[in-house]
Amino acid sequence: MNYDLRERLRLNLRDYYFFIKGLNKSDNKKGLVYCNSFPKSGTHLLSQILVETGACKYVDDIVSVQSLSGVMNDIFHIESKIRTYDNNSLVKCHLSYSPKIRSVIARTSSAHFFMYRDLRDVAVSHANWVLNEPEIYLHKYYKENFTNFSECLMASIQGVFIGDVLGSNISNTPIGRDFSRWLPWLNDESVMSIRFEDLVGARGGGSEEKRLELVADIHRELDLDIPLDLGSRFGSEAMNPNKSHTFRKGRKGSVGGWRDVFESEHKEVFKKVAGNLLIDLGYESDNNW
Repeated sequence: MNYDLRERLRLNLRDYYFFIKGLNKSDNKKGLVYCNSFPKSGTHLLSQILVETGACKYVDDIVSVQSLSGVMNDIFHIESKIRTYDNNSLVKCHLSYSPKIRSVIARTSSAHFFMYRDLRDVAVSHANWVLNEPEIYLHKYYKENFTNFSECLMASIQGVFIGDVLGSNISNTPIGRDFSRWLPWLNDESVMSIRFEDLVGARGGGSEEKRLELVADIHRELDLDIPLDLGSRFGSEAMNPNKSHTFRKGRKGSVGGWRDVFESEHKEVFKKVAGNLLIDLGYESDNNW
């Protein structure tokens, strides 16, 4: 049964641990740098750049609205975990928009960056990640119910329901509906939104010039001087994405890789569940791709 009282108890104890750990931390944080993204959209790529600027120190952890077991985390978990961070730390996170979450970030941040990506590439990366990450709640389900990658990709596009009446939040919603929870960040004036494709650079099939322009904008957002050695320090070849275990498990973080694996049925289903989003986000001009 997917609704596991022991798992709920474990997560509650985890949250109280964060709460107690954070009691001796300052309540007046205003220097946290948030590296936020829709999952599988390039969190590590952006976090490497933010740390390299010197504006924040790296923390090997992540704050998310959903646990690896599939249970949704509430605002108590998010606030308690953030309290454990020292001032001027990097907060890698997958935090969808809500007024409460926005309030927490606004109260504790010096800067908030939001990363997004072509949702077709996100779907491919998600399917690979689930297949290669035993700790994720979908791993066993994918392994037991699907016989090939094509079926796994379809599940990452259209979603699957694996919960029960009591544990109905243990599910994977269609990718368009899922992303809609993050969409308001794109229109939030307090957030600097960044397209993965503009930041990945030549190493991932993008533009190196565009990457460096964005890196310069990131420095300005952080109120930092733009270094004279911008190209040598922040060029795509200077950064090593292989340091991220999720990068390896999600396979190469390149632009347009979905074209190599999408079949006609994937395209048709994707158009139904997220086609309009691709247009709104500027990845397509119509739904005839």
